[in-house]
Amino acid sequence: MSKPLYRQIAETFEEKIRSGELDVEDVLPTEQSLQEIYNVSRVTVRKALELLEKQGLLVRIKGSGTYVKYNSTKHDAFQLKGFEENITSQGRIASTKVIHFQLEQAQPVIAKHLKIEVGTLIYSIIRIRTIDDEPEILEQSYMPLSLFPDLSVKVMQTSKYHYIEKQKGYQISLSRQDLKPVLATSIVAKHLNIETNYPILCLRSTSELVNGEVFEYSIQYLRGFQYRFEYIARRGLE
Repeated sequence: MSKPLYRQIAETFEEKIRSGELDVEDVLPTEQSLQEIYNVSRVTVRKALELLEKQGLLVRIKGSGTYVKYNSTKHDAFQLKGFEENITSQGRIASTKVIHFQLEQAQPVIAKHLKIEVGTLIYSIIRIRTIDDEPEILEQSYMPLSLFPDLSVKVMQTSKYHYIEKQKGYQISLSRQDLKPVLATSIVAKHLNIETNYPILCLRSTSELVNGEVFEYSIQYLRGFQYRFEYIARRGLE
């Protein structure tokens, strides 16, 4: 089954924005011009623009026009930073909303990642991370109660790393990460304000303290078009 025309038009503009063919603050043709260019109805054009606006790629200003809003977020894959620390360092506004926080017994898969016994009490936490008031990440985290007996919703709405390092006195060593493209489920799509089956990124992380103890296993769903990952490859000495 072919994609609806409005989605085809939206994807064409998304590619132009992501590739740099259209830059931030570039103005798009008028709705009437787009109708003529793509030989479609005004309803189709508006649905395409609404989709791009919903994805945070465009902004429409009444009486002025439609402009490219896209602003990618850099993620340094070789530097372990907290979300807010990373985003604010790029001059943007970060915030966090906790939508689920409870204690539960670790199921086999989670227990394996946390290197604990099945049935051990852990925190199950779901957070929505926003950048400039746009939902960008849906995160599911699992953390052992034994390491963080006083963990709270308030802590998880602020800096988790600050709590772990400054308040608890733990020293964070590393995070083992696995990144792959996936299609958004209906639940993920709802929280990230995108359509079901839209391509996104899934980042699974297992984080350890200096003594090798795992303090968190997390699964993050990222609106991929807002992210670029930076890698620095160094040539080893022979």
